[in-house]
Amino acid sequence: MARQQDFKKNKMMKKEESNKTLPFHKLFSFADSRDYLLMFVGTISAAGNGMTKASTNIVMGEAIEAFRRSGNTKQVVHEVSQVIND
Repeated sequence: MARQQDFKKNKMMKKEESNKTLPFHKLFSFADSRDYLLMFVGTISAAGNGMTKASTNIVMGEAIEAFRRSGNTKQVVHEVSQVIND
């Protein structure tokens, strides 16, 4: 009977230990210079990824608008090339 109680007590202690959480500001107290560098590179990369999607939409929108603007089929290539090269 005592052995079963010890097992239950041990199980309860493990459960309490697993429920302990770390405050958010303490999370960065364990970081070293390499971690800070990786976080910085990841942040810059994520911002760059977001900007490329937006800039692609702008360029493609202008290229499609160039198709619409030129009524002459011979002029379409020149109009689209001008938009893409700008």
